[in-house]
Amino acid sequence: MTKKYWENETPETIEFGNYFMRCFDKAGKLQFGVKIDGKFIVKFVLDRTALFSSEEAPAYLRGTVSDWEEMLEDQNNDN
Repeated sequence: MTKKYWENETPETIEFGNYFMRCFDKAGKLQFGVKIDGKFIVKFVLDRTALFSSEEAPAYLRGTVSDWEEMLEDQNNDN
């Protein structure tokens, strides 16, 4: 039986609030989900190969994260 990527690799996990993000570098997977009662429940997986098969998607993702960061910085400066 073939092992799943999450059985073959130890991810780097970042927790924020009740949410998390786990990166599996070798497999090229980025998981997003919620943490409930100490358990990680995966809600979405971003696949590196699929993301970079698009000319628009990587730049759009980078831009969105940058825009959100600027919005938060502006909100913090207004307070």
